[in-house]
Amino acid sequence: MSYDQIYAIASHGMNIEKLRIDVVANNIANQNTVQNSDGTSFQPMQVTATAKPFEDYLSNMNTGGLESVDVVAENLPPNKVYQPDNPHADKQGYVTYPGISSVDEMTSLLRASRAYEANIKIINTAHSLYLQALSIGDER
Repeated sequence: MSYDQIYAIASHGMNIEKLRIDVVANNIANQNTVQNSDGTSFQPMQVTATAKPFEDYLSNMNTGGLESVDVVAENLPPNKVYQPDNPHADKQGYVTYPGISSVDEMTSLLRASRAYEANIKIINTAHSLYLQALSIGDER
């Protein structure tokens, strides 16, 4: 495997984790949103990445190991909060908020951050090994 392939794989991983961090940040920012500007309720999102089967990856390593990366809506039950004075309250006095758990979102944020860091370490290690391999010829 060449340095370019290692860099490309780690770079793809970093891009996915950056997208995951952006999606989590958007979910957290909108966890108390009752309605979007168009009147619809906010839908929490998540990033899904699908890997190619290993045999397909081995047959053509230049295309990378990802089949697809998608941002899809999470199917979470809404949070109903009793706020009878809120103008968005229903007849029973409940306001419907997106079913976003701050704990789950922060856990996803932490996992994405650690995965991003791991990809940086892969690039740094590959770079260090590449430089060491180049210096072998210089030691004569």
